[in-house]
Amino acid sequence: MAKLNADLLDDLTIKAAKPTEKQYTLRDGNGLFLLIHPNGSKYFQLRTTLHGKSKLIQLGTYPALSLSEAREQSREKRKLVKVSHKDPIFEAKLVKQQKSKDADNTFQKIAEEWLVIKQRTLAPSTHLKIKQTFNANVYGVIGKYPISEIDNQHVRKCLLIMQKRGALEFMEKTRGWIKSVFDFALSDKLITENPIPLKDERLIKHVGGNFPHLESMADAGKLLRNLVEYAGSFEVASCVYLQLSFAQRPSELRCAKWSEFDLDKAIWTLPLERSKTRKHMTKPHNIMLSRQAVVRLKELKVFTGHSEYLFTGRLNSKPISDKAISNAYDAVFTDYHIVPHGCRHFFSTQANESGLFRKEAIDSFLQHKDKNAISAIYNQATYDDERKSLAQWWSDQLDIARYGANILPFKIA
Repeated sequence: MAKLNADLLDDLTIKAAKPTEKQYTLRDGNGLFLLIHPNGSKYFQLRTTLHGKSKLIQLGTYPALSLSEAREQSREKRKLVKVSHKDPIFEAKLVKQQKSKDADNTFQKIAEEWLVIKQRTLAPSTHLKIKQTFNANVYGVIGKYPISEIDNQHVRKCLLIMQKRGALEFMEKTRGWIKSVFDFALSDKLITENPIPLKDERLIKHVGGNFPHLESMADAGKLLRNLVEYAGSFEVASCVYLQLSFAQRPSELRCAKWSEFDLDKAIWTLPLERSKTRKHMTKPHNIMLSRQAVVRLKELKVFTGHSEYLFTGRLNSKPISDKAISNAYDAVFTDYHIVPHGCRHFFSTQANESGLFRKEAIDSFLQHKDKNAISAIYNQATYDDERKSLAQWWSDQLDIARYGANILPFKIA
């Protein structure tokens, strides 16, 4: 039977309660009471029964815990015992353990675990880019927060910083990487839902376009003629030349190793782990080399053959930086802005417009994945012969552009 309201405790009664030589209690009803210690400390406690056994539950000290708060806690814990038949003390321990676990599982910790796993499938350059991006743009804002406590507002905060400086494309990529970290946490049941929505209207959408590229074969010839006068290292100049000649992804060429090349067979075998499209491949990609490319590679080997990489930087143990290559393009061609990746677009345009080669062979040359999933499964053609002809045709076209009509163009047999 509940205690009459007239007999319930009030703040005046509690404040007036003085300590004595022995502890004593002031009851509030329904098992709630205030324990007063000889030292003057006042503790709210709740006595209830679970499975026929008495349970004494500590609620908190007065006045840190107010009378109204103690009554609210008392109601919740009695309900937990009578309705759910759960031990409030044990449940409190579980909550404490979970909070400790959540505090330990920060965004940075989970992101670093995700990066370790993604190292199996990501290209080294991509993996490094994500790691550097998180260090520079993400960890400082949300890295120390428990991942279970982060919402879209927190994530948006670091993305808006990137948006403010105009890095819209990079911001979108970063948002995707962060979303993947939350998906990873969700799969480990560290969170109950991914807080990042499919779309965030407050973020400006990046409008994509083609990579800045050469606009004509005449411009390609001008670049190649200027490259002869390039004041930088032979390694950088060779990378610029071979980037235009190979039309492969800049990161794959820049980090190329001598062990991947068979100059006698005129083949560059790109390992699966370094290929951006390795998820869609079952074996390494062979890149056919033209006669001109082989000559340039042999010249380069005199300079860097002692090293692991074709294009060594200041430290022979590492390849040259992408910034060094970008700067070289800016130096040798000043008519308008172009980037190394634009060489792929330029090659694709010229090869397709020539009408000499099948689109499938050109796509295979560029390592483009088949957008048709069914076709990708069944079409295992490598187009080796046609790609060999294509590589030689392209080098001949570049020579014509550089030297003029003195070079006889390649003809399809």
